[in-house]
Amino acid sequence: MQKGKSLVLGCILALAILPLAGAVDHASADNLLLNGDFETGDMTSWDVFGQIANASVVADASSNGPAAPGTYNAFMSNMVDGHGLTLKQSTEAGNAIAGVVEYSFDLKVAEAALGGVLFVEIWAEQDGGGIIGGSGLMGPYFDAAWTTHAGSFTAPANTSFLTIQIMANTGATIGSTCLVHVDNVVLDQGTVAAESLSWSGVKSLYR
Repeated sequence: MQKGKSLVLGCILALAILPLAGAVDHASADNLLLNGDFETGDMTSWDVFGQIANASVVADASSNGPAAPGTYNAFMSNMVDGHGLTLKQSTEAGNAIAGVVEYSFDLKVAEAALGGVLFVEIWAEQDGGGIIGGSGLMGPYFDAAWTTHAGSFTAPANTSFLTIQIMANTGATIGSTCLVHVDNVVLDQGTVAAESLSWSGVKSLYR
């Protein structure tokens, strides 16, 4: 009989440990965005709009945002008068739900002159496209040193995916510029905890 109990206990412990290990793995993948830290060394998984001569987004290794270790950041350089330069990513359809969305990103504005401004906006979208909620327009930001910005908003019912866009825009004045470093961009709706037995629950099986 004791041997049978030991076997059952071993199985229970194995099952209890597996969800814990899974939770650890999942915790590191809470970010719904891909390449949010730009550690691929390029703009993989991101879309760039408004990229022309004197307006570009490149991976930069001169410094790294404070929220996480790494080598690269995205450097948005807009030196075209009256021009919009946008870095944008949408998460996969179906991987967002109604509920709290936590966001964070590191910014460092190297230069914003003569009407140059930096804004960030996050949208909650439904299947087939269509904005149904979001953070609202955030900014303008003028952080001369690396600064982590964080907050949250509530995605409404029928939310299927999220979109973030970072906009380095210039004014119509000749010589307007917006040069900014972006790093460690995160959209997070948390994890669903795996079911696991507590130690007290395991012991209760033998009372």
